[in-house]
Amino acid sequence: MQERDLAGEFEIRAPWITKFAIDGKEYGGPFDPSKDPRVRQFAECFPGVSELLELGSLEGGHTFMLARLANVERVVAVEGRTGNIEKARFLQTLFGITNIQFVEANLERFDLSQLGRFDAIFCSGVLYHLPEPWRLIEQMSRVSANLFIWTHYALEQEAKKVKGGYAGKLYREAGLSDPLSGLSQKSFWPTLNSLTAMLGRYGYEQIRILEDNARHPHGASVTLATTRVQSLS
Repeated sequence: MQERDLAGEFEIRAPWITKFAIDGKEYGGPFDPSKDPRVRQFAECFPGVSELLELGSLEGGHTFMLARLANVERVVAVEGRTGNIEKARFLQTLFGITNIQFVEANLERFDLSQLGRFDAIFCSGVLYHLPEPWRLIEQMSRVSANLFIWTHYALEQEAKKVKGGYAGKLYREAGLSDPLSGLSQKSFWPTLNSLTAMLGRYGYEQIRILEDNARHPHGASVTLATTRVQSLS
């Protein structure tokens, strides 16, 4: 594809969040996934995995990096917005990457077991957009023993709400029109203690905190990897 045509193809699909470098030229948005440590951290925690599930794939920035990891044979990437799926599939064709399946689904309602079982799950930037995040954790526990999470959480002093037996806070989402927002009007941010309790409830008892950033500009955040102790039923 000619450079001029490629720029036009990106413009047709604008606006973009993710930046992509193609033949030395940069296209898309401001977020550069190649400078994001999370895929590298995932690979270090779960080396040698071949079947991956990614939740909240956006425009595919992390997805293509995951698909290129050593030993990875298949990535199933789930995303809730039609426009993002279309952008990701456009790039998949452009890059010629064949080991990715993009699936459009609302993670608040979708049954992950329909997709099969996986060696590991990459769940970055998803849980804090959900009104009941423990329900997705339960879903994940049914399809993989290994889980990588990056999410925002509520500090203890912010936790004025109890939901589902967990302490946390409510957060107002911008809705479907905002590509960086959840699909519901409000989400629930558990405290870090509540998040680890959710994970433990569904068998993810071996939890490794990779980074805990209480001063993240958009709210406290945590990066963690965890393994389900009990075997999948």
